[in-house]
Amino acid sequence: MIPTAIPSPCEEALRGLAAGQDDLRRCIETLTPMLFALAHRLHLPEERREAAVGDALSDIRQHCGQWPRTQLPAQVWVLAVARRRFLSSSAA
Repeated sequence: MIPTAIPSPCEEALRGLAAGQDDLRRCIETLTPMLFALAHRLHLPEERREAAVGDALSDIRQHCGQWPRTQLPAQVWVLAVARRRFLSSSAA
């Protein structure tokens, strides 16, 4: 018997969103702590973090259909999308 990998909460949330189930609440609960940690690590000003995380969640929701084609782990894809958003918003 071949063991199957148990999907991470991040992967489950992203799959549901990409499948059109649009469980945004689950995504927010799952992804928000990770996104705030990334915003902190990238030294986004504290007063801009909440808006930046909201923008990143919007990008993730808008582009989640592209994730399966990348063959990246869900967490890597989510963090890459968020990082791009955070860096572009800090440059503005």
